[in-house]
Amino acid sequence: MDLMNEKLGKKIRRWAIYLILGRATDALRIISNQLCRLSFGYANYSKSFQSNTPPIISRSRAFINVMIPNLHDGNSFPKLVARHFDRKYLVEEYFPSKRRSLNKRNSSQIEIFHLHFIDQMRLDYSQTIALIDDLRAANIKIVVTAHDLTPHTKQPEIYDPLFQAWLGAADGIIHHSHWGADLLQSRYRISAGTKHAIISFPGGQGKLRATTSAQRTFAEISLGLKKIPIRIGIVGAPRRERLVTEFLEGFAKTERDDLEIACWSLDEHDIVPRDPRIVIAERYKHVSNYTFRMRMRACDVIAIPYQKDGEMLTTGVVNSALDAGIGVLRTDWPFLKEVFGDAGIYVGSNAEGFAMGLSRLTVEDVESAKRASLELGASNNWRRIAQQYGIFYESLFEDGAASLE
Repeated sequence: MDLMNEKLGKKIRRWAIYLILGRATDALRIISNQLCRLSFGYANYSKSFQSNTPPIISRSRAFINVMIPNLHDGNSFPKLVARHFDRKYLVEEYFPSKRRSLNKRNSSQIEIFHLHFIDQMRLDYSQTIALIDDLRAANIKIVVTAHDLTPHTKQPEIYDPLFQAWLGAADGIIHHSHWGADLLQSRYRISAGTKHAIISFPGGQGKLRATTSAQRTFAEISLGLKKIPIRIGIVGAPRRERLVTEFLEGFAKTERDDLEIACWSLDEHDIVPRDPRIVIAERYKHVSNYTFRMRMRACDVIAIPYQKDGEMLTTGVVNSALDAGIGVLRTDWPFLKEVFGDAGIYVGSNAEGFAMGLSRLTVEDVESAKRASLELGASNNWRRIAQQYGIFYESLFEDGAASLE
């Protein structure tokens, strides 16, 4: 009780200082001056940058301020990275509508602009060049995370020039794999002075982990499924690179009665064979976190049947598998081969190959992949990934090449 009262007293004194100063954020910076090295600002530039440039505000030597576009389509990757910084990092949100008050409060200057999804900036080429010029004029360093070679909608005539503009201007580029780094640099012209880092994809949001038998039973009952030794799940939004039809066709050619598929990832072009072992075959749609957890807990392994020569450098399904502590069935897509290791089980790259690979799949293979997935998820947790981001940001202000393995 005394310890609780002491902690409460400290909190009350801290907030009293904030109220006295009338500037909560500034007061927090004073208190945290020796502890913090990085602070983050999120901004929705899809609207504000069409006619406005980011405010340039005075520098504080105690911080490296990073501005990350807060994309309005709901992609949570940038927020999740920032959320997992430890206490030495100060995370704050920046809203364009409040830029006048921020200027009056004499907040620290933005020193890094970190862009995750180029297409979701909603800027045309001339607006993109203008923004890059403004960032350069303000001596703000540009960092790009290479999630894809081009957006899922493709349209290279529109997006290749935008990707080239950002990647060509980047002071630093973060890749999710060595293979992806090589592929990106073979497609776009990147400055010799640009720093590169290989930072693995994080292991989910830490909400699932290994499924207990009770959770598995409850999930199966909730979804109307029966007990089965191996249930293969297919999740995630449809992509042109995904071989869902081929995977289902290959599965239908097997004679296994101890396997079944639950697919929640069909698009309008996928063809589903008439096979009672394909117990769920639904068009993709966004669902609640609760429903998604039920689906993952009902599966023993997740199939990620991506073609080898597509334009995707990673997939968010990796997060889901790591977070659930289950392995994946993979093709010869180099990304999964590199980053998933023993947590990935190779089952072929076309319908015939899938039939052979699934015919050989054993419970022991699936359990081994689960163990490897749990280990990989633990080592590639969000906290560790966030720390690597911080190290890379710091390296942009140092001489020499950055190297994170």
